[in-house]
Amino acid sequence: MKFRSIAALAAASALAVTLSVTPAQAHSNNHSHHSPKPPVSNVKTLTDGLISPLKVAFGPHGSLLVAESFAGQLSSVSKTGVKKVIASAPGSEIAGVSYANGTTYYFENSSPAPDVAGPAVLKTIKNGKTRSVTDLLKFEKKHNPDANTVYGVRDVSKSCLAQSPAMQSKGEMYSHPYSTAPSRNGLYVGDAGANVILNVSHHGKVKLVKKLPAEPVMITKKVQAEGAANGMNVPDCMLGHNYYAQPVPTDIEVVGNWLYYTVLPGVPGESFSAGKAYRMHLKSHRTELLAKGLSAPTGIAVDHRGRVYVSELMGAGVSMLSHGKKTTVLPAMMAADVEIGGRTLAVTTNALVEPPATGNVMTARIR
Repeated sequence: MKFRSIAALAAASALAVTLSVTPAQAHSNNHSHHSPKPPVSNVKTLTDGLISPLKVAFGPHGSLLVAESFAGQLSSVSKTGVKKVIASAPGSEIAGVSYANGTTYYFENSSPAPDVAGPAVLKTIKNGKTRSVTDLLKFEKKHNPDANTVYGVRDVSKSCLAQSPAMQSKGEMYSHPYSTAPSRNGLYVGDAGANVILNVSHHGKVKLVKKLPAEPVMITKKVQAEGAANGMNVPDCMLGHNYYAQPVPTDIEVVGNWLYYTVLPGVPGESFSAGKAYRMHLKSHRTELLAKGLSAPTGIAVDHRGRVYVSELMGAGVSMLSHGKKTTVLPAMMAADVEIGGRTLAVTTNALVEPPATGNVMTARIR
C-alpha cells in the first residue's frame, strides 16, 4: 500500500487525535524518571504565518530555513523573525532542507498526477546560485530496493487474503525524499517513498546506505476499526496477525559515526503510536532501537550532551528519549520537525492546521 503523504495522514484523523491531547494530558501519559528541571527554557515563538512548515534547519548567519512544503516554497527566517522566500516551486513539494558549509540543500518533489511517481530533484543554493544535483526517481527506477518486500499480511490463508487482496502488496516504484543530513562524505537522505536511507556524494552519485525492514503492527480490533474508518477492509481472519507496514523514514540526523532516524510505519500504523526512533553506526551498520510507541515521529535531533529529541506530529510536542522512555520537554501541537544548533532548539508547530490558522517556528534554550 503506497505511503500516504503527510497531508493525507492529517485527513485520516491526525487533526482530531492531536487536538485532543492537551499539554497536561501529555505529561501525565509519559514515562519519566528525569530531574524535574526541564532541559529546555526560554521558549518563544520566533515567527508565525507559515504554511505547512514540515521541515526546519539552521542556516547561515543565525537564520532558520523552513520548508513550507505544500506551499512549494523554502523560506529563511532571521534571528528577529523576519521571513524571506528564497526558493519557490508552485505545485511541487519542498522537503528535506538542511545546511552546511555555505550550502543549502533541499528537495523539490513533484508528481504529474495522483499515484504517479514524479521527479524528486535534489537542489542546492550556494553563493546565491541554485543548482540541480540529481533526481532520486532515476535511482529508484533503476534499483527499487524494496521491490520484493512483502508489505501487509504475510501468514494468512489464501482464502483469508482473498477477502481483502489489498492487505498485501510489494514495494512500489516510488521516491519521496523527505529528510537530509549533510556530512563529510556527502548528503544522507531519508527517502519516505522508497523506504531507504541513501547517500548522495558531492559529485551527485547516489548509493544505498540501508533498506529499512518492514515494521510489524499487530492487527487488533482497534486496528480493524481504524482501517474501516479509512476505507480499508480488514476481515476477522486477519485479527492477531502482523501487518508488515512500510518503514517510512521521516527524519535523519548524523552525529559522529552514528545516523539517527525516525520511522513512521505506513498504513495502518500511521494513526497509532507505532512510530520508532533508531540509530545506526555508519561503519558497521549496527542498528539500535532508541524508543518505540511514538506518535507519528517526524523529527529527530541530538544535543551537545548526546541527548535525543523527537517531534511527534500526532503527540504532545517535542520529547526527550532516555533508556527507551520519553519525556515531553516542549508541549506543542502538530510538532513536525525539531533541530538543534549549539544550545538552541528549533521546532515547527501547528504544521497541518487549516487556513486561516497558520504554522509557527518556536525556539528554546537547551541547558
